[in-house]
Amino acid sequence: MPKWEFIDGLTRKLIESYDPAWRCALEAALESRATPFQSGYYVNTGAVTKRGHIVSGANHEMAITDTVTHGEEAVIAAALDRYGKDDPIQVIAFAGQESGISSPCGNCRDAIRQYTDLNNLVVIGAPRIGGTAVLVKGKTFFTDSFKEATEEEKERLFVDNLVYHVLKAEKNAYDIYLTESSPKIYGAVIVCENGMAFRGSFRGDVAYHPVLPISAAISNFRDGSDDLSRKDVKSIVVAATGRIPDVMYKDRQHALEFAEAIQELNEKPGISLPVYLVNIGKIVRTTKVFKTDTKEWLPFSFSPKHLGLAKEVAAGYEKLFEK
Repeated sequence: MPKWEFIDGLTRKLIESYDPAWRCALEAALESRATPFQSGYYVNTGAVTKRGHIVSGANHEMAITDTVTHGEEAVIAAALDRYGKDDPIQVIAFAGQESGISSPCGNCRDAIRQYTDLNNLVVIGAPRIGGTAVLVKGKTFFTDSFKEATEEEKERLFVDNLVYHVLKAEKNAYDIYLTESSPKIYGAVIVCENGMAFRGSFRGDVAYHPVLPISAAISNFRDGSDDLSRKDVKSIVVAATGRIPDVMYKDRQHALEFAEAIQELNEKPGISLPVYLVNIGKIVRTTKVFKTDTKEWLPFSFSPKHLGLAKEVAAGYEKLFEK
């Protein structure tokens, strides 16, 4: 059986005294059987619950770049099925080819946030043959604290009529399953320097495969116009009535990939797109605007750049601007 030494992923310091559950999670990951027949990207995952139960799982792919499950989703589902929601996961470990801070995708972060003991969760990435295992706290992958935008930035949203667009997108949301306990709906709009705005609204379906607002806005940007000047994207605006929009991490993933691609085409590689989060009040003066960017609100992201595929994704957008 492989042997690992554990280090803190943020400080890079050796952890002298480690929890045996960490090793158990890695050993469980070795037992999982991934089937990434398209991507070739194996996500062998193990986990340990609060009460010490051990589960394993992996990614399984289907259709056209779609999945049956990701590794994180697999272990969460296994733990819920066997031990219930009152015994949440506290350790998630990945046994792969290399050592480093793991990078759950946005969708998996939504699952982790909902179903693990996030306050006590640790996430480990380690080579399957043994060596250095890199550990960070689960909360490292989440951020929901943002600085307020300037008065000038706030005013610009109203002058350019962007608040109307995001309000319209919020109101256009469609889903037959929404309840009081559901995450709250928000609207999104992609803003271009030429003044064009592409909005997106939530659309659910009976099979539980929704289209999220930012993803919808990206689709409208791609297919809703042939204006070549729209390539120069200015920002993304997200809004909700009466609260700061709680943007799903899956949607943040979409925003990041869009930003990496479009900024590569605009010869601004590595520069994030600004994101404005608008809490729309009943009267204008009570509206609050917060600012982040496509990189900041998805820490340690799983992205095209992370995988060395930034130029390939940009090529998928370049065809939109061919004359």
